[in-house]
Amino acid sequence: MQKLRREYREGLSGLEDRMLSMGGRVLEMLTEAMAALETHDEDKAAVVIRADDLLDEQYEDVHETILTLLALQAPVAKDLRLLSAFLHSNIHLERMGDLCVNISKIVTLVDPGAGDPELMAQVQEMGQHARRVIERSLDALAKRDLSIVQTLPELDDPLDKLNRGLFKRMVRLGIDDEAKLDWAMRMVLVSRYLERMGDHAVDIGEQVHFVVTGENVEFASNSPE
Repeated sequence: MQKLRREYREGLSGLEDRMLSMGGRVLEMLTEAMAALETHDEDKAAVVIRADDLLDEQYEDVHETILTLLALQAPVAKDLRLLSAFLHSNIHLERMGDLCVNISKIVTLVDPGAGDPELMAQVQEMGQHARRVIERSLDALAKRDLSIVQTLPELDDPLDKLNRGLFKRMVRLGIDDEAKLDWAMRMVLVSRYLERMGDHAVDIGEQVHFVVTGENVEFASNSPE
């Protein structure tokens, strides 16, 4: 019995390590995607797209491990909450990877000569905010730290505001050139992808809160419906 419990604990620890590794991969993908967008580097964008295949493999591996532990170990109380949180967080990480891919694909669709420096600066600022809130959510998950969890909505708030402001700024520019308008509209999409990444990070924080307290919470969001 003690051997089984030890193996179970080792399984949980290994599972968490793999999930945090996924989080690290997502952060790398985000950094590369934003750099590719800024410099119109299609090779760098392609690297991000290929990296998503590895992230998907990690997602499947984590998912299967969680289901196996649930089936074979029949965990209760806090361990059950932990596996449930891992299951949900795994989905959020996989979706963040998909959003990085979406950003990278836009690199190949826009005319780099049609870009607007003001809009690009705002998009890059959003990328920095997204990275910050993702890092904090992963830190909260690793430490089961509610004090970190409580900071996530505030860290996410600039993403929501910048997402709304970017479209307004585009309208104020009064773009009448077709290529420039196409570029700007695609930056609006990037803005939305980054805002969604922040939401996924906050959702991971909600899962940490559930693990520690046993209570389901939904942090207020300023995201548009």
